[in-house]
Amino acid sequence: MTWVVGIRDMRRVATLVSCAALVAMPACSPPRQITDSGFGAYEVSLAAWNDGLVIAWYDTRDGNAELYVQQLDADGRVAGPEIRLTSTSAESYEADIATLTDAFAIAWYEKEADGALHAYLGVWGRDGTPRWSTPIAIEGGNSRNPVVRSFGEGLFAAWIEADADGREYVWGGWWERDGRPRGVPRRLGTAGSTTWSLNAAISASGEAWVVFDAQAGTEVEELFLATLGGGRTALTQLSVDDGIPSKYPDLALAGEKAAITWFDERDGNPEIYLAAALATDFQWEIEGRARRVTETPGASIGAYLAWNDDRIGLTWSDDSVGNYEVFFQTFDDEGQPLTDGQQLAETATHSMVPAIKPWRDGFALAWDEIESDVDAEHDATEHDETTQAEVLFAFVDAD
Repeated sequence: MTWVVGIRDMRRVATLVSCAALVAMPACSPPRQITDSGFGAYEVSLAAWNDGLVIAWYDTRDGNAELYVQQLDADGRVAGPEIRLTSTSAESYEADIATLTDAFAIAWYEKEADGALHAYLGVWGRDGTPRWSTPIAIEGGNSRNPVVRSFGEGLFAAWIEADADGREYVWGGWWERDGRPRGVPRRLGTAGSTTWSLNAAISASGEAWVVFDAQAGTEVEELFLATLGGGRTALTQLSVDDGIPSKYPDLALAGEKAAITWFDERDGNPEIYLAAALATDFQWEIEGRARRVTETPGASIGAYLAWNDDRIGLTWSDDSVGNYEVFFQTFDDEGQPLTDGQQLAETATHSMVPAIKPWRDGFALAWDEIESDVDAEHDATEHDETTQAEVLFAFVDAD
């Protein structure tokens, strides 16, 4: 069964997307359209409380990129109005969200008219009341692409920052829920102009893990893991310096287990890889023990993962059918597949940048449906006036 979305039907794309097209895979709820931007709702981030979920994104509906959130109830239904978080002359990009008991935290960066970039961290009450926000740069240069994670009632943030000479590094630090810094942020590793994404997780002991790709003493971009705990930092190169880029890693921890995913062209095509093992095994190169997840004629990119008990849910985008679609697959705690990889829906728009969180006995997912000028071979990953996007949401069972 094929569902086609016309180029003028983006505002109600969710009504035309159906999990009925799925065969022999975990049950999926029909995707729901969360936003009604009419312009561009991009870079989805997803977090959860015990009784509901919250989605964050940046949106261009007001003529300027601003941050928005939408809360969902436990069944994935919209709960309350959208909340606009920012209203500045700068463009606000790439919201990353984490939840506290009665609040949520957002890390993001702003781009000024002169091109200057500034990373921020802030907390809002569940009703959208702002509590505090602060810039998180240390050395005064451009700062960008922050991520935030909560642990107890504390917050960890990591970001990329340039020094006075323009060299970029990954930084990390802790904040109390009231905005007070907890200690001094630390430099975690060398980044670079092609480091576009950080992802992080907090271990059961409170140690922060940050993964990223960088061309740092390597021929091209390779995967790195930085840890910060007890005031100590460590940096491990996870992929082999083979002259082939390993890009955009994501990370999840569950007790003594860890899993990392990324995409790589070492087999001649962008494909998704997954490594799952004891967390102690990530103290050295992990690429040689990774499983290749995809083998398609198109590009498989943008993989993200989450644990639910002893199962891993993995989601990514692939453009083998001519436009990007979102896929999902489950694995056991050693990275062995439990289900086949399956396409969540089929549309004429690009389904991209999926976010995933454990929920009940399965997983919650959110992603962008992006309309672009495919006749002009426009890159759907480029967000400009030629693209339009809305946010979709769905549940997928772990079984």
